[in-house]
Amino acid sequence: MNYILHDLHGISPDRLPRLAEIHMGDRGLLARLGYPFVLRYFEIAYKDPRVIGVYAQENESGELLGYGIASPEPESLTSQLKNDRRWFIKEIVKLFFTRPHVFIQLVISSITIKGQMNNESDAIECVYFSVDAKYRGQKLGRTLQRALMDESRKAGYKKMFASIETWNQASLIATQSNGFVIAKTFREGIYHRYRMECKL
Repeated sequence: MNYILHDLHGISPDRLPRLAEIHMGDRGLLARLGYPFVLRYFEIAYKDPRVIGVYAQENESGELLGYGIASPEPESLTSQLKNDRRWFIKEIVKLFFTRPHVFIQLVISSITIKGQMNNESDAIECVYFSVDAKYRGQKLGRTLQRALMDESRKAGYKKMFASIETWNQASLIATQSNGFVIAKTFREGIYHRYRMECKL
């Protein structure tokens, strides 16, 4: 597999739906909220100049293989989902009536995310990195995360955080291979997570 990494901010906006599709293979909360939330999240991340993002593109076919996103204020990205109030209310009402357990988890996670960064001005959060299911097992995930680390270091950040579900051994192995250590284990509603950190 031959691919090249690109800056997320340089991607054509019409390719964001493909990144959102890749993310739908994730088992975390954002994917459980549904595709409209995932696509809106990627559109927000794409426009936010503070976000550091990379994506992998296959050389010959141009197919998108995976991506990574880091942000110094991850709660800001999720709070921007509410900017279009009409859209947000419509989607939240739909979520409440069709998947109330996901709605409850959203409330819990919205509370938990506040203060996770400990107000460290020189730290950034590895929010997401994911690889299309067809290309997993080839160490692309760790390459994407390492690229996020390199770009974050160049931007002046000294530390990176990440939260990994305890069941997600592939992400845990990739993250630890990049130098992250487990700082603590915590609960976030149905999620049991490792809080990881790494000096850049």
